[in-house]
Amino acid sequence: MVGFDRPTPGLAGAGSRSRRQGAAALAVVAALAAGGFADSGHLVAPGENLFTIARTYATTPQAIAQANHLANPNLIFIGMMLRIPASPAPPVVKPAPAAPLPQPAPQAVTYTVKRGDSLTTIAVHYAVTPGALATLNGITRPNLIQVGKVLKIPVPAPVTVESLLEKYAAKYKVEPALIKALAWQESGWQQQVISDMGAVGVMQIMPETGRFTGDIILQRVVDTANLEHNVEAGVAFFAYLVRQAKGNVQLAVAGYYQGLRSVVRDGMQADTKRYLANVMALRQRFSS
Repeated sequence: MVGFDRPTPGLAGAGSRSRRQGAAALAVVAALAAGGFADSGHLVAPGENLFTIARTYATTPQAIAQANHLANPNLIFIGMMLRIPASPAPPVVKPAPAAPLPQPAPQAVTYTVKRGDSLTTIAVHYAVTPGALATLNGITRPNLIQVGKVLKIPVPAPVTVESLLEKYAAKYKVEPALIKALAWQESGWQQQVISDMGAVGVMQIMPETGRFTGDIILQRVVDTANLEHNVEAGVAFFAYLVRQAKGNVQLAVAGYYQGLRSVVRDGMQADTKRYLANVMALRQRFSS
């Protein structure tokens, strides 16, 4: 989740019921560890839920609920020790979302030919080729178009999340595999994901970060609900963090999650260290 600074989570005192549940769960986790399983344990802190915990460990809320036999996944207690199942590794082949994200249906675009227009000037205006424009409208004599004729404008094919990540990684001169790993850790490349703290989309942009990136870095309005806006803002903001961290990529990744000022001033929190380790591991796999 992108943000400037996040408060350090503290542990609040839980009731006797929560302590008994935590002790029992801790015993289960210890037994699993002794048996050679790769699972780990997590002590629930104030303000956490299964979604935020799952994101920290690169797993899913459903996997944690199943591992801990939670009848009600929405009800967890402060001080409760949860068993965190080992995260499955991303595929060795070039990773991609399990299915293409749904794209909004393209709206029909038309243009009425005016005096002085040519097929070339219309094509340039809409960033298409004269040939594509002629083919779509059945025009056999491109040099002769009638004033008042309504032309259909070809709509570009929808882009994939991965191609957008690669496009803006190149534009802002950051490593594509690292950007893909960061986005995967944040949302699993899902634009529809909105966290309980209000972080939006593939790059999990917080509202204040979107405003900062738009005003200071991109110098235009950023609509975080728009897939391409979201990806460009996230990559541009990460590139900004890399510059602020004087090229220290790991510090920039930690700053993307915790807030760079907080990391520099207070050091990495425990969940930030886990987040960084996950991103670096994913980076290796996206590089293969």
